[in-house]
Parts: sequence; C-alpha cells; structure tokens
Amino acid sequence: MEKNSQEKKILRHQRKRRNNKIKLGLSSIILIVLGALIILSYFKTNTNEYNKYTENANVNYDVELKQNDYYPEDYEFENNTLIATLINNLNINFNYNLKLEEKQEYTYSYKITAKTKVQSEDDSTTIYETTDELVNKEEQTSNSENLNIIENIKINYDEYNDKISKFVKLYSLNETNNMLELNMEVKIINKYDGTQINKEKNVMTLTIPLTTKTVNISIGQNVIQDEGQILSKKGEYSQEDVKYLLVIGIIIELIGILIFIKFIKYLFETRSAETMYDQQLKMILFNYKNFIQQTNNKVNENDYKVIQINTFNEMIGLRDTIQSPILMYTVENERKTYFTIIKDGLLYKYILGSNEIREELRKIAAQKKKK
Repeated sequence: MEKNSQEKKILRHQRKRRNNKIKLGLSSIILIVLGALIILSYFKTNTNEYNKYTENANVNYDVELKQNDYYPEDYEFENNTLIATLINNLNINFNYNLKLEEKQEYTYSYKITAKTKVQSEDDSTTIYETTDELVNKEEQTSNSENLNIIENIKINYDEYNDKISKFVKLYSLNETNNMLELNMEVKIINKYDGTQINKEKNVMTLTIPLTTKTVNISIGQNVIQDEGQILSKKGEYSQEDVKYLLVIGIIIELIGILIFIKFIKYLFETRSAETMYDQQLKMILFNYKNFIQQTNNKVNENDYKVIQINTFNEMIGLRDTIQSPILMYTVENERKTYFTIIKDGLLYKYILGSNEIREELRKIAAQKKKK
C-alpha cells in the first residue's frame, strides 16, 4: 500500500511538472512570436516601398552619299571620317529604354532638337546658336514595365551646313568650330508622387561638325546608362505615429524571452529523478566501464562492515587507492544501482537510484524555499 501511495505521489508530481512545462513553453513562444509580429508591423506601416528601374539609350546613324565617281553608296568610311561635300543625308536612329521591375503608372514625353552652333576655336565662347525642334511628343500615360522609345530622323546635311557657312562668311569669321548637335530629351514622371524618374532629362547627343572639309561624327558622352528606384508606396504612418507599436513589441518580446529563459531553467531543475538516474548511469558507464564489473547478484551486506560513500567520484578514488574492482548490481524495476568495493572485510557502497535523487532534489527545493 505504501509503495502504491508513493507511486501515485510521484505520478502526481510528474503531471504537475509536465503541465508547468507546457504552460511556460507555450506562453514564451506565443509572446515571442506576438512581439516579433508587432515589431514587424511597426516597420511595415512606416516603410516606403520602391520599384527598381534601369534605363539605357543608344543612338546610331548611317550616311547617304551624293552621287559621285569615287565612293559607292554602301562605302564604309574608316573611323567615321567623311568628306563633307559628299554627304547627302544622315539617317539617325534614337533608341531609349526604361525597364521597371514591377508595373507602375507614369507619364512620359520627349523631344528631339537640332542645335546649330558657331564657337570660338577653343570652344570657350559661343558666337551664334539656334535650335530647331524636330520631334515633340506630348505627355502620355503608361503603366508598362518596359518603355521603349524609337525615333528615326533624316537630316539634310547641306541645309544646316549652308546656313552656318553663310553666317561665317557674312561676318568674316575665321578659326571657328561649327557644329550640329542632335539632342533627345526624355521626361518621365512617377504619377504616384510626381517626381521625375530619369535623373538626366537629356538622354543622348549626337555631334556633327559643319564644314566643307572632312567630318568626324561622334556620339556625345551623355548617352545615358543608369539605374535607380522610384517610390511605389509610401508608409501608411510616420515613425512618430506608430512608435508605440515598437515599444509594445519590444516589451512583449522581452517578457517572452524572460519566460523562455525561466522555461529552460525549469526544464533543467525539474528533470525527473528517473531521467537524471538514466543520464548519470549512462555517463558513469561511458567514462568508467573499464573499472566496473557487473554482477548478477547483490552482495550480502551482513558479511561485511558497510561504509556508505556519497559520490561515485569518491568510489573511483577508493578504487585507485586500494586497487580493488568496483562491483555493479542493478535493480531494473526499481531504477537503482549498487556500486560496491570489497576489501579486508569492509564494504564500500555507493547507491545511484531514482528515489535517492528525488529525495536530494526535494532537499534542495526545501532549502531554496527557506532562503
């Protein structure tokens, strides 16, 4: 009866410990997850969302020659150097591309201008300048991920060259640099916040010298190649408006972490006596199996003077001193193991058992309560 009562008491304690573990474990996990979600919501509500983009431009040209006895129509001039008086037309291809990572509404417009300039020889002073608008595309709306603008322009070279030649002759200008600049300007506006998407409005330039001699056509340095990001969604609130979420989230997170630490500590402190017995026995056999001899029968203590040993380490010390083997006998159904050393009529005994461990744990718990 006493044994059954003891077993019921043990089971009752085990159930209580298990319930406490579940409560501590679940509450800590719930609070940690809740705190993390609140902190995440703080950053999400005041974080702006952006849409990445890349843009690039490309300008190409080919030359139509006047009829002549020296060069065929498809002749390719080395290093783009041409004889000016042989040029009939220049066919210019402007190609601009903007690629968004995601669809977003924007407006775009563009124009292509032809600027004729007369400058001093060192390009420090502009003597004459005039601009003609060749293409002017009014503002349009789009939400395509890919904006591709292609324009083909035919330039009558003689028309611009003659215009500048007359000006230079009229005012007897010598040693000047005369040129035709073809510029493409693109303006793309983010409809969400009204800002300009492309950082540089002038996306490409083609420079053509105006002369009666040889011509070297060059593409300007500002042919755009760029990337960036544009605002696609503004945070719902300012940081100040939702600062309380961060504070609450951190507090809940800290409480959850403290409870989790308490949970880990409780797991360690309330390990069942049976579990501790199994762990300690396993550790003893792992570390000292060469010093231990297992027996099938318990030593009859009545034949010896019994000396109780408190720890297994003391048993190891004795074994080294008196050079006698450690005998081990295990009572499986009671979770109890006897370790003994016999020498000169003395029986040194150390007991490792779940009941002994349980009693020791109770003593420790009682001492903590007194403190």
